[in-house]
Amino acid sequence: MISFASLQFFKKAHYFSTKSLIRTMPSSTCMQILEDCILFKNLPLGSQIHSKIMVSGFAYDSFLSTKLITLYSLCGDLSTALTIFELFPTCNVFLLNSMIRGYSSNGLYPEAISLFHRKRIEGLLPDSYTFSCVLKACALLLDLRQGENLHQLAVESGYDADTFVSNSLIFMYAKCSSLEEAVRVFDRMPQRDVVSWNSIISAYALNGFDLDAVETLSEMIENGLKPDQVTIISILTFCSTIDIVVREVHGFVLRNGVETAAPMIQNALISAYGKCGMTEGAQRIFNGLVWKDKVTWNALIASFAQNGLFEESLQLLRHMKVCRLDLDVVTYSGIISSLTQTSLSNEAMMVFDELLNAGLKPDVVAIASVLPSISGLDYCKQTHGYSFRHGLETDRRVRNALVSVYSKCGSIQYAKQVFEAIRDRDVISWSSLVVGYSQNLYFVESLETFREMMLAEMEPNPVTITSALSACAGASGLRLGKELHLWAIKNSFEGQAFVGSALIDMYAKCGRIKNSRTVFDLMDDRNLVSWNSMIGGYAIHGLAHNALEIFEMVTKPDDVSFIAALSACSHGGLVEEGIAIFSRMKEFKLTPRESHYACMVDLLARSGRIEQALALVRTIMPAQASVEIWGVLLGACKVHSNLEIGVYTGEQIIESGSANSGYYVLFSNVLANFERWGDVEEMRRRMKEKGVRKGSGFSWIEVNKRVHSFVAKDRTHHPEWESLFKVLKFLGEQMKGMYC
Repeated sequence: MISFASLQFFKKAHYFSTKSLIRTMPSSTCMQILEDCILFKNLPLGSQIHSKIMVSGFAYDSFLSTKLITLYSLCGDLSTALTIFELFPTCNVFLLNSMIRGYSSNGLYPEAISLFHRKRIEGLLPDSYTFSCVLKACALLLDLRQGENLHQLAVESGYDADTFVSNSLIFMYAKCSSLEEAVRVFDRMPQRDVVSWNSIISAYALNGFDLDAVETLSEMIENGLKPDQVTIISILTFCSTIDIVVREVHGFVLRNGVETAAPMIQNALISAYGKCGMTEGAQRIFNGLVWKDKVTWNALIASFAQNGLFEESLQLLRHMKVCRLDLDVVTYSGIISSLTQTSLSNEAMMVFDELLNAGLKPDVVAIASVLPSISGLDYCKQTHGYSFRHGLETDRRVRNALVSVYSKCGSIQYAKQVFEAIRDRDVISWSSLVVGYSQNLYFVESLETFREMMLAEMEPNPVTITSALSACAGASGLRLGKELHLWAIKNSFEGQAFVGSALIDMYAKCGRIKNSRTVFDLMDDRNLVSWNSMIGGYAIHGLAHNALEIFEMVTKPDDVSFIAALSACSHGGLVEEGIAIFSRMKEFKLTPRESHYACMVDLLARSGRIEQALALVRTIMPAQASVEIWGVLLGACKVHSNLEIGVYTGEQIIESGSANSGYYVLFSNVLANFERWGDVEEMRRRMKEKGVRKGSGFSWIEVNKRVHSFVAKDRTHHPEWESLFKVLKFLGEQMKGMYC
């Protein structure tokens, strides 16, 4: 049903579009019509009124110009809005606010901030609304330093107690992950409105303090303020993983009778129940609604997809078609995003293909959602090309996803190129490259990127810290690892399961197994990764009995748990214990994978049971052995001087077409141990024919908080190689002098 205001507007629109403009129309009428144009985003009629204003001598009316700037900005014609602003003889605060809001509404946040400073220098005094607009721009830029400067200016201008400015400050600090400052602003407010409480609740929730957000909501109610739609949706959006909170909020909504009056709340409840894994609750709300829009359908579809109910989500999708609801990109994107987040990559790609087959054009959200599900480099390049051709590639979300996917595909150079093209990098941009380098074993580069991130004053998140710790583990960067540990303690990250697991792994690989155990014992929130990391840490230190002691404490071990335990048995020479653990996989309904067989081959071969290991490879393994397994067996043949099986194993590796020079060198050494020099020469000839080259040796060392790597026969790899070799030459001469 059309409202009375809408009806009146359309009457005016029809009148001015069919008749000539009345020359005597007063400015008040122009103002009223412009307000209607802004409300309904009617640029054609607004342009006609603009023409009338120009010919009627109202061009320098600041109120009309303010409305025109707002209209053109809102409709995306920023150049016309800027022309009106720049040509106005004397700028006032209303014009300034309108132009700043215009920049911000079009995503030009730096321009909004720059205009504020320029006009302030020219002597124009901002008001509380000006500060609110510019602080919002800082928040959306995640520019904490600029926000802090604006906070100081607001205090100097006497707006530190202003409710609107304080609300904007809370929002800015929350977005920039400076929760302590947001709380400080809130506590100092002399008067608080519902927006103030909503802002601090969102601040807690946005920074992961869900329980504090809920407690603040209770405090708000105790202070006599009734939560509005924004409050409820904020709690449901950010605290949706706590099922009791969702149920209590739902009860509050029912008791206060706001459910039927707020469709957005209904949709938020459906989404929240889905995120908690309570799809029945989501379905119940959906079934009880008389009127459902596309957002409602999308919420339920996403709820099913998030919980692995792939077929149910597709059935809902098809049912939407039966109900003649137009399926849009948002519907498909919601399913793709949910499937991607639950690691159902193949299913996500199927839905993406269905989106394309439906004739829809993927938008930024769809591309950013499907990219993490891509596993092939060629498909990644095709998606990248599509994004570039359709102007989607410049969006930061897409570029962040591209950095991650290129890294996952092993193309770290492409990932680096995409990263360098990101101008407005956020913590996800930096973290994606840190993770990418670490995943591809470029540990030094990963730590260097992390260092650049810190220099750029970008606050790392738990993912960044976890990846940097993994790089420290790979490069044996103990000092930096300790500093990251202290940072994690200071920022309350140490207790998080994945950060704690990374600390355990880092200390273990840096030779500090006691520190690993200390971190493990102090962890309140251990997950299976934490237990596996501790088992693996003991394993690489040869402390097999300690590893098995931890393994026995795990209630539901997974594949990785058994790999770590078997590795511990292998390093500790516990053959019988290893065989028993391998047999226990059936108890937990786990099917041995190639990694488990590789551990068993290593266990048997290390202990000298090479024939038994070969029998395992030939007869028991369900699939053909990989090159890695043959390599393990070949290494054992060298240690235990078994020429017959060594030759057989070496031939298997060569026939596989492997280009790993290490296996050829190992096979050559086995032959050399038995003085079969002719075969050794033949091996070198075959390496030359296949173009297999022995890789250069390299090492690294940590000095002054930086990891330096050195590659054999490549002096230019280090930027200070000339100075280093001068010192090396001097030391060599000193050593010679000692023996002369």
